[in-house]
Amino acid sequence: MIWSQWSSVAAVFIGGLLLFASWKRFSRKLRLPPGPPGWPVLGHLLILGSRPHLSLMKLSQKYGPLMFLKLGSVPLVVASSARMAKILLRTQDHIFAGRPPSLTGEVLLYNYQDLSFAPYNDHWRRTRRIVESSIFSPKRLQSFEKLRDEEILGTVKLLLLAGRDGSLVEIDSHITQSSLDIMSRICFTKRLFASTARVNVDSSESTDEPSDFRSLLAEASLTLRKFSIGEYIPLLRKLDLGGVEAELWRLRAKYDKFLIPIIEEYRQKPDGDSQDFLSLLLAAQRDQTEHQISDETIIGLLENMLAAGTETTSYTTIWAVSELMRHPEALRKVLDELDSIVGRDRLVETADLVSLKYLKAVVKETFRMYPAAPLGVPHESMQDTEIAGYQLRKGTRVIVNLYALGRDPAVWKDPNCFDPERFLDSPIDIRGQHFEVLPFGAGRRKCPGVEMGVERVEMTLAQLLHTCSLHLPAGVEVDVDEGVGFTLPRAHPLQTLVTPRLQSEVYTRYGITLLM
Repeated sequence: MIWSQWSSVAAVFIGGLLLFASWKRFSRKLRLPPGPPGWPVLGHLLILGSRPHLSLMKLSQKYGPLMFLKLGSVPLVVASSARMAKILLRTQDHIFAGRPPSLTGEVLLYNYQDLSFAPYNDHWRRTRRIVESSIFSPKRLQSFEKLRDEEILGTVKLLLLAGRDGSLVEIDSHITQSSLDIMSRICFTKRLFASTARVNVDSSESTDEPSDFRSLLAEASLTLRKFSIGEYIPLLRKLDLGGVEAELWRLRAKYDKFLIPIIEEYRQKPDGDSQDFLSLLLAAQRDQTEHQISDETIIGLLENMLAAGTETTSYTTIWAVSELMRHPEALRKVLDELDSIVGRDRLVETADLVSLKYLKAVVKETFRMYPAAPLGVPHESMQDTEIAGYQLRKGTRVIVNLYALGRDPAVWKDPNCFDPERFLDSPIDIRGQHFEVLPFGAGRRKCPGVEMGVERVEMTLAQLLHTCSLHLPAGVEVDVDEGVGFTLPRAHPLQTLVTPRLQSEVYTRYGITLLM
């Protein structure tokens, strides 16, 4: 038995050496972008570390804005400047709209039955049209404002209740749960994954035990960031070294346990006028004139919506609050603007957002410094091409380091400093037209939920700051240590003191009763 295992390892090693030698001969024929020296077989896998966006940004400072790496047998090009990002995602967007093979897409998403990881083909294009018309049209986005505002006000109440005894309140969990509840109501009309506090939001309950589904999202984000050597050296995949593939299968079973019963329950309902996401997907599935979508596609799309729609907006809001707590002058300017535009006798409304210029600058600055998915989802070249004089073969994996774009000292003065003022008179926007900052990506694969995401962050932040006075005990400072995951959470939960900022009758008028 032992001899058999060693024989397998030896065969894999020898095969890897042959692959490496073959690649070296192949690569000599190409003009490739510069990059660091790598190891035989492994290439550059060992240099990425637990926070690859930081490792790659540091390497780009030495090797330039377009850098070539080898991850096992996988050729990888990393873009770290606005100019290179523009070439990849606009000039040659039609070439780099592909997605590479991945364990996530294959296992967790039913062999790429989603939007985020699916290859660029007719199935993807038709599915995206269904999603855009079902969720992201201007009319549909406007219809979500009421439920969004209800959930945000519920969060305000829970934060104030939790802080009424003068104890520190963990902001992260409340904002993340609120974001999940918004997405649950968009997808299923009601809160299906509510925490204990959200279930009892109309009572004086202030505890907040996370829902199982929220914990699942956090677990999935961590797993998606984990390294699986079999993904880059196919000969090793069967060994599943590190157990990542097994973890993905377990995650898929957990998602199925949540989502399949919901889908089956919907099927038992009589056809009605429900306009939530799942109802519209099932209606499209029944309509033979539409692109036929499978149950697996429905599950994949629900996973995309719930994960991306929850973590990206909540983490950005939490980072914004963190930086404002560290910069009292910026916080004062936001509060002064809210008092000037909204006043102290009512709460923030959607119509106010267009006038909250400084708050919008805060949101842009937060997206610049803390893109929710710092490396985005990898692209893949769908044909041979040339960029900046370098030759890339079909099948080359491409990453745009969104984190590095926002920290590029050639573009941003003091890039590691939080300074909303830089956006007050700047034409640069965050919706994919300006490549200096791309939190939602750009081109054909740009996140379709950009408008929903930006407005939700703006509204959540505005309402939170307008209604809650957030402050720290004397001598306590807020850290900005980054956590680990496919997305970019804080390393440690943000905890602050929370007290009412407005008169009690204002809260009462909006259905928030505070027993202080």
